[in-house]
Amino acid sequence: MSEKQKDVSKKRYIEDSNMSENQVKVHTPFSPSILEFRVPQKFLNIVNTSGDAVLPDDGLSKKFDFSDNLVGKVSKEVQIPIMENSDRNYMSDIIKGACVGYLKNMIENNRAYEWKKQGGGDNPTTDNIHLAQSWIVSQYKNEYNPWHKHSGNFSGVCYLKLPEGMQDHFEEEIKDHYPASGLIEFSYGEPADMRSDTLMFKPEVGMMIVFPSWLKHTVYPFYCDGERRSMSFNAYFVTDAQIEARKKV
Repeated sequence: MSEKQKDVSKKRYIEDSNMSENQVKVHTPFSPSILEFRVPQKFLNIVNTSGDAVLPDDGLSKKFDFSDNLVGKVSKEVQIPIMENSDRNYMSDIIKGACVGYLKNMIENNRAYEWKKQGGGDNPTTDNIHLAQSWIVSQYKNEYNPWHKHSGNFSGVCYLKLPEGMQDHFEEEIKDHYPASGLIEFSYGEPADMRSDTLMFKPEVGMMIVFPSWLKHTVYPFYCDGERRSMSFNAYFVTDAQIEARKKV
């Protein structure tokens, strides 16, 4: 729901219940948080350059294959070999920065339970994030990713390329039924009245979504020609105390 829709809904609720605005509060303590933002074009260029080199080459695709670790029913899932240290560090900084932003939001809302339990402070930095894995998913017509979850504390997906006909397909699909083709869907809890147990995102090139690794999600198949390319990652948080302890080992 957009902020404008929320304002309209809130205003209607106030009018219908004959309450003044300062009496109304909307709380959302029970749902997992999902962070969405746009990555710079440089990030897309770096990861796509790696994907363009590996995916069409059967030898390189086999060398960097990551599908044995994953559940996707898709053409190829490969690790991201980035040769230039500057590019690798830039990509890592963007991902780690997103995880820090997510963690800070959880700290501000008193929801970073494990982080606090392990002695984490109020101002984490990218030094507190360990990027465990990152890989490219190359998906084509009729392929999909079944319901699954990840390892780590944070997981994320960034959309790199989309089929030219996907938008037209989406607009046609939405005319007569619930749109799902090519979308990612998250699920949490059981369905019940006055709540939703799922949340969908329509992919856009440059969109990155960060979420808790335990949150179940799926990617639906689509039915137009072309490649739906995305990058996924898993990351862990590491407190300052844990970093110091590792230095002493």
